[in-house]
Amino acid sequence: MFGFTVAADIGSSETRLASRTGFVRDETRVALDPDDSNRVLAVGAEAGRLLSANSIYPVRGSIANVTLTAVLLRRFALSMLKRRSLAGVSLRLALPPEASSTEISAALGVGREAGFADTGLMDGALAGAVGAGVDVSSPEANLTVNIGRDRTSAVVTANGGVVSRACAPFGSSAFDSRIQAHFAVERGMLVSFYAAEKVKKELRSPLVRVHGRDSSTGQPLMRAVKSRELSEAAEPVMKRLAAFITGVIGELHPDAAADLLDTGITLIGGGANMYLLPESLERLLGIGVRRSGCAESAVILGLRRMMSPSFDPDKKPEIGFFRSPRGMINGQSI
Repeated sequence: MFGFTVAADIGSSETRLASRTGFVRDETRVALDPDDSNRVLAVGAEAGRLLSANSIYPVRGSIANVTLTAVLLRRFALSMLKRRSLAGVSLRLALPPEASSTEISAALGVGREAGFADTGLMDGALAGAVGAGVDVSSPEANLTVNIGRDRTSAVVTANGGVVSRACAPFGSSAFDSRIQAHFAVERGMLVSFYAAEKVKKELRSPLVRVHGRDSSTGQPLMRAVKSRELSEAAEPVMKRLAAFITGVIGELHPDAAADLLDTGITLIGGGANMYLLPESLERLLGIGVRRSGCAESAVILGLRRMMSPSFDPDKKPEIGFFRSPRGMINGQSI
């Protein structure tokens, strides 16, 4: 059955799909015909190359446009499976357990409109911990923080289950916005969101070349800026992230909190790749912080592992949850 099941992690920036034999990673972007908004010209990275089209990101932390997300997911799945139809194919979609009823309905609607036979929703936060290699069955508490583009989630695991979880309505895009604001105020320079994201990833260099335009004359500009200046500009967002993590730890039992001195904090998600992020958080928190070697793909790898026959859900009782389109959880009506 696993060969006809697709696991999906739909993020604001990128979408990842996996089956037993295939894997797809592409941008969560849809290009629409400027003369006909109902016509999809391309999806993924290909959509970004169509400069004359209207590019839409149908996911912003949660699914904002069910129809366009379904079209994107369907095309990715058919490409990965090399099929012309999704008849008989099941979907397992990562979703935060704290998702609202509206978000749950949207996720189930995406699976239905895409043409999957059935749709199951799985614990994305816990899948990320599993995919990052965290030993969720350990008696010691482990904290995994998933930094997405528009949402940050944290899950504390121990003894095969979830001890605590939390979610914050901000992510790595907050760093981009801060960098944009810094250039606008301090340099009189307008920088696009995508240029700011590129700058954020290049902070490992002493000097960063930034392209934009003069806010007063409109002329194109290029500035060489010290990385230290940009790191200081992003410090308020860093402190906000540290405050969120501190709040999660503050809700733990003292023994579980003390475990983190030994097990540390694991960062996953695309936002985890920001240069010096683990070191900065470790300085602010006083706890060891490490970036997973598969930070961006941790959730989809976790889903893939949780779906494999060798994974024993009886030994890890709170590893996920399932809702079918008919409104069932673990076989019981809701």
